[in-house]
Amino acid sequence: MSKTVKQSKMVKTKRQPFKLKPSETIDYKQVDILLSFSTEHGKIKSRRSTNLTLKQQRQLSKSIKRARYLRLLPFVISVEN
Repeated sequence: MSKTVKQSKMVKTKRQPFKLKPSETIDYKQVDILLSFSTEHGKIKSRRSTNLTLKQQRQLSKSIKRARYLRLLPFVISVEN
């Protein structure tokens, strides 16, 4: 007798990609755009969740870190209860 094996159906949720053209550059002075790529706690979102290319993700992380250093963005965003 052969055993039947159930395959688990993993449902992949579709993420909404950020609208950023491949030729568009990310600058540290564009605070509103940089805030959309960070979480509510101030962490940088992963490349998997932002659907950016590797080059864009590196540019984004450099810009966010530069904006934090210049105090345009906070390092940690406090969440009130």
